[in-house]
Amino acid sequence: MPGSSVLAFDLGGTDLKVARVSADGGVRGFSRLPSRAAQGESALFAAIAAAAAAAAAGGEARSGPAGFGSPGVIEPGTGIILDRTPHLSLPPEFPMRSRLELALGRRVVIDNDANCAALAEHRVGAARGARVSITVTVGTGVGCGIVVDGRVLRGAFGGAGEIGHMPLGSTGPACGCGVVGCVEPMASGSGLVARAQEAGLRVSNARDVFESDDPRAAAAIERMVDHLARMLGAATQLLNPDVLVIGGGVAQAGSRLLAPLEKALVRYTLASHRKGLKLVPAALGEQAGVIGAGLQAWQAQRPDTT
Repeated sequence: MPGSSVLAFDLGGTDLKVARVSADGGVRGFSRLPSRAAQGESALFAAIAAAAAAAAAGGEARSGPAGFGSPGVIEPGTGIILDRTPHLSLPPEFPMRSRLELALGRRVVIDNDANCAALAEHRVGAARGARVSITVTVGTGVGCGIVVDGRVLRGAFGGAGEIGHMPLGSTGPACGCGVVGCVEPMASGSGLVARAQEAGLRVSNARDVFESDDPRAAAAIERMVDHLARMLGAATQLLNPDVLVIGGGVAQAGSRLLAPLEKALVRYTLASHRKGLKLVPAALGEQAGVIGAGLQAWQAQRPDTT
């Protein structure tokens, strides 16, 4: 592959992150700019093209493939976003990969953004050395990526890993996904804030809840941790990972989240599956998505390696 780095993007509803990523996951020229995703297709792709031009101006990654992480269920064979995605003002069945290749003038390797972050944590982050890792991002919603022996598990149509929408019998509010008993409204950071506000607390984000000494905050955290543990327990029973990585804004609570979560997992996992299982915070922060997207671009050029 020409050059020592590839262009890599991590698209969100608010921000577009871009960098040049080397084959070992090194990051150069990382930047974040408005994605303009809410303004529609034209504004979004203008932002992507401008970001690409700026990132490639350093003299590297002027040619070769680009890696791209996007919200939504990405069909592996076609690069189509199958469903309408709340974070993007794009229609269902949107041909994201072909549209990106037209805008960037190069081949694009695209995947779900949570899958990209999971691959990065598996290869060069908190799950390095694991055989099977699950990386869960807990923020406004719940994102998840699964990596087995160095490769992302995507499922038949690109939708593997949607553990936030498992029907675990939640008695909380209905999720917009339409799945009855979906766990995300109770296991997410936004759910934690909503439950705390319902209890009468004046909080605006998950950090406020975790930093509060009010017993009502403690009760809201306990409910959120229990639902998160159910979700992770079900995933652990099914996939038998050796590492669970917790990232996202809620993970910034550190041991105030991880300690009770590890204790709660005992209720929802077999002893055989807990033996050797590590529950760890994510290591790569906001760069995880671009690193994973870049690694996928490199991996596509070297399909026999992991």
